[in-house]
Amino acid sequence: MAGFTEAKKTRELIVLFAAITVLLITVSIGSLLYLNHSINRFSDTLYKDIYRNTNLILGADRNLYQSSLLLQNALNPALTGLQRSHFRQEFGNSLAEAEKSINTIMQNLAAMEAYQNLVGSKALLGEIRQELANFDGPFGQWREAAEVALSADSLNSGGTPGSSSPAASIEQLNDAHRSLDQAEKLIGIYAERVTADFQNQKSTLFALYSLLMFMLILVIIYLVQRIVRLQSEMREDQALYRLIGETMSDFILLTDANGQILYASPSHSSALGYIPKKGEPLSNYIRESEIAWAMLKGVVQATPRMAELRMRSADGHWIWLETRVSPVKGNLSFPAQFMLVSREITQRKQHEERLHKLAFYDHLTSIPNRAHFKMYMENLLTNPDDRRQKFALALLDCDRFKQLNDSLGHLAGDEFLQLLSRELQQSVKGYGQAFRIGGDEFAVILHLGFAHEALHDILNRLLQLFNKQWSANNESSFCTTASIGVALYPQHGSTINELLHAADLAMYRSKSHGGNEANLYDEEMDEEFPEQEHSRN
Repeated sequence: MAGFTEAKKTRELIVLFAAITVLLITVSIGSLLYLNHSINRFSDTLYKDIYRNTNLILGADRNLYQSSLLLQNALNPALTGLQRSHFRQEFGNSLAEAEKSINTIMQNLAAMEAYQNLVGSKALLGEIRQELANFDGPFGQWREAAEVALSADSLNSGGTPGSSSPAASIEQLNDAHRSLDQAEKLIGIYAERVTADFQNQKSTLFALYSLLMFMLILVIIYLVQRIVRLQSEMREDQALYRLIGETMSDFILLTDANGQILYASPSHSSALGYIPKKGEPLSNYIRESEIAWAMLKGVVQATPRMAELRMRSADGHWIWLETRVSPVKGNLSFPAQFMLVSREITQRKQHEERLHKLAFYDHLTSIPNRAHFKMYMENLLTNPDDRRQKFALALLDCDRFKQLNDSLGHLAGDEFLQLLSRELQQSVKGYGQAFRIGGDEFAVILHLGFAHEALHDILNRLLQLFNKQWSANNESSFCTTASIGVALYPQHGSTINELLHAADLAMYRSKSHGGNEANLYDEEMDEEFPEQEHSRN
């Protein structure tokens, strides 16, 4: 019955909002078609054919004025030949720009159609074309005079400009300027008339659109009243859904689009010892708040997502939850709310963590093992170039460890390895990571973000860590030392095998010197210990 009621109300809401949508679309299409037609005509006529031509006229006028200044500079008898050549070149460029602008304007005006709704627009465009045509005569005369004045014969003979020189053709230049100014003025008049006509059309359109909006408001008022009645009916269904949510064992959270909690089921109390408070951010309760919220915001296509999250219990422990995140659609098909349905998986996660520890941590010493070492190295070597860092690989081997096992027993040896591993981890803390990669063999990766000179101090500290009195197996004491070999990345290798081989040769040299020594790899070791070439895979 509840499902039928919900479906019925959903259909009614869909019909109501569909009616609003159809009405809005009808009004919008009619208005936009007319407005688009008017705007296109206005934009094409006013912007492309008027404003652009005005700018071209202004540019031609500026170029003409600049040409006259450059001509005067070029005719200055005090100039050197190089200076005069420079001004003549600039003068020619400026004239070419002016002619190019005028030719472009003439082409635009030839292709321009008169604005149909504007009386006299055709005659006005004809006047503009005529003024630009009148520009050619004075401009051509002035240009001929300028070329005569700039001719090599006139300048080399030292003569002064005569009647045909630009100085005597100021009237032609002024006539050319007046033609451009008049054309610009006529284009401005044309633009004002087109703009006024467009404003009149827009006023008419606004009146029509206002009438349609008034009718739409009346329809919306009716629909709002209808929705209010439906909401009162939906509250009854919501009360029923709340009852279901409060009695089920799964944990239910409902948030708004900003992550604020709208509802939390009472079932949270059984696992957490409390119920998340309504109105508080979800991130206050979830440990992976940034990841969780990014995942929530990514659910926008009505596709539920699964996530594993942790929430803090009342006693301070973190409870693992497997959570299904689903969007609750609002208007316009965008998530208005998010629903999180969770179940506790703490025991499963603890089992996974135990398996991970067995795979990547040494069972005797509890420090990272050889598999972890390989994964750690691969991550360092496969980082992008801009994030790849220099590091040192140190191999450490206990000297005389076999004698320790033979004299005190394997239990004492195991206890020593446990003590050594804890102190080794503490010694390199903040500088790198230690691994147990064999029986009495350890690897240490040192990140060289610190001063390179500090590497020697760290190696001495590691030697001192081994070279001391140890107690194990009911207070039995013994001494040991270490042989250390060091390889640097990327100087001594770019792969795991290359770095291990280099560090192994360096450690072998320390062994050959009696132990209790740290050596840095160099190429001579390859010839010194050829039998070690393939000693490590």
